Amino acid sequence: MTHRKWAEYHKLRPDQISELVDQTPIAFWPLGLIEHHGWHLPVGYDGLKAERVCVRIAQKTGGIILPVMWWGALGGHGDFLWTHYQTTESTAQILYTTTCQLVQFGFQVIVLLAGHYPWQQILDQELPKIQLDNPDILILSGTEMSICGEDIKLTGDHAGRAETSYGLALFPELIDLRELRSGRDLSVWPNSEMPPKEKWHPAVCFDQNDSLFGQMGQPADEASVDEGESAISALVDNLANKINAFLD
Repeated sequence: MTHRKWAEYHKLRPDQISELVDQTPIAFWPLGLIEHHGWHLPVGYDGLKAERVCVRIAQKTGGIILPVMWWGALGGHGDFLWTHYQTTESTAQILYTTTCQLVQFGFQVIVLLAGHYPWQQILDQELPKIQLDNPDILILSGTEMSICGEDIKLTGDHAGRAETSYGLALFPELIDLRELRSGRDLSVWPNSEMPPKEKWHPAVCFDQNDSLFGQMGQPADEASVDEGESAISALVDNLANKINAFLD
């Protein structure tokens, strides 16, 4: 496997950024969220997933990785403890402004990888104009389910088998499947109050006494490292090949 020079944006001095952009004008921006992801996954799962995938791609292409955008919007877990949703408008404005700045600063490839699936709505809304105004720049955007287009379409869920498998491949040290257990009471909700049923997402488990609490999709205890690694590797290879081919 080819390893190329990459770095984290916020840790570089200005001259270092200039040098790296001259060599490999690639910007990666992981888009995440702070959100309840079941008992077994960290609340920053979405951003961590996007960031670790970006690192794997950058190892093959070079480039600069921006700090994770933690402040996202939309989703079915807004009433869960430890979740932080922002307004769609404020999130969209940050996305648009920052992407325009990256274009202005000379990046020729911009990868916006979203770990939180509702980011897709905001990406579809904000990015077409930027791409239209800058036809010579490659903008790759979306979640793991969409960013490769028709080439690869990975499975998605929420804290279930798919996301847990990806997590086991990317950051196993932050996952504890032993926490998939029942026996919790209403104290897991803000103010110890379960939201009214009319606010429940129909596909999400809202029973705090269920080991699958907060999950959507196939059960997380069916996850495996092999399943996650196979999917992530295919995604990384596809995007790295597209980026390198564009710059070559």
